[in-house]
Amino acid sequence: MVRNLKDDSEDSYLTQQFIYQVFRDLKRKNIKEKVKFKSRMGPEFEHWVSTLEQEFPTDLIVEILNDDEFWELTLKVTIG
Repeated sequence: MVRNLKDDSEDSYLTQQFIYQVFRDLKRKNIKEKVKFKSRMGPEFEHWVSTLEQEFPTDLIVEILNDDEFWELTLKVTIG
């Protein structure tokens, strides 16, 4: 999945760094409202995205986090 996203990206290195950051964040994050977070909603999700926006371009964040296959696989591996 990561390889496909990197290959389709204009900046494969940045895409890879972003994907790894998402994985690391979600592995460490204690999410209280998992249903909302999984649905990409709620204050926890919005706050997390705002922290990502400090390091990565918004268009990259939106593109990857809105990829349903990536999102579902990442959540399955990180928070269950």
